[in-house]
Amino acid sequence: MNSSDQPRRMAALDERVVDDLLADVRLRFYATQPVARFQRDRRMLVYALTWPAVWLERRGLLCSSQRYRTLIADRLDAIRAHGEPQRYGAYFPTYLLKCLQDFFERHGDELYVEFKHLRNALEVLCGSLRFAEKASAQSRQIEALAAAHRFLRAAQPGPSEPDPAQMPLF
Repeated sequence: MNSSDQPRRMAALDERVVDDLLADVRLRFYATQPVARFQRDRRMLVYALTWPAVWLERRGLLCSSQRYRTLIADRLDAIRAHGEPQRYGAYFPTYLLKCLQDFFERHGDELYVEFKHLRNALEVLCGSLRFAEKASAQSRQIEALAAAHRFLRAAQPGPSEPDPAQMPLF
């Protein structure tokens, strides 16, 4: 595990997501274990629980915090129901990581299709926001020019009463 990769993974997720997932793992798989074992495994559990964020990031995909929680919780349900405790033995985090990696390898295309629509929608929304900001800036510019015009026009002396001593030109 490269320690420089972990902050990047953590930045991709809301910290509450990781805390909630850790609490879920603790309840499901460490309830009968000593607290020290969970604390020993905590760092690697965080690594395993944040690995899918890197998978999504590398593909330029976005996912809500709720969807991410659901995705991982579904994997935890599957491990709880169909997992093989003898395969993960004394060190559950590596088994969890392997299960997540296998799932993303098998279902990566489906997940890509699901999440790319969200990415595309966000790109359209961001493009619309950029257009709105540009239009707003142009609008402010026009308003400033119009205000300057009104100010200059007000500063100009208006038509004065003709001087009776002066003869008309025509």
